[in-house]
Amino acid sequence: MSSAGQTLSLLERDKQLVIRWFEEVWNRGNRHTIAELLRDDGILHDGAQTFRGPHEFSVFYDDLRAQFTDFRITPVVVLAEDDLVCMHWSAQFRHQQSGKEMHITGTSVVRVEGGRFAEAWQNWDAAALARQLTAG
Repeated sequence: MSSAGQTLSLLERDKQLVIRWFEEVWNRGNRHTIAELLRDDGILHDGAQTFRGPHEFSVFYDDLRAQFTDFRITPVVVLAEDDLVCMHWSAQFRHQQSGKEMHITGTSVVRVEGGRFAEAWQNWDAAALARQLTAG
């Protein structure tokens, strides 16, 4: 196998890892996947917030799942280069208290190291979520 072929395989594997995260953690609610894919020293930057390791991320995750349900996150574009994967995604979910259907988009960039997430940055449309929550 050529070096270029091996690189492509690694990039595809990393892309599938990020897709798996969203499918298992958010769409299926498999909380155990957090510790499986996020390194103990992994860092997630979510806007102004930073979560370190699976425990801190799990607190954030549990808080969101207490407020919202019926997650369906769909990849729109997934790109990879070197050890980075970028996924632009679309999400639909329901606000538990009001029963309203919500829709947002976001982008996540993940640095993969040894088949696990070492660091990630995500940005999603918080303004659209706030607008939908307050709409009559």
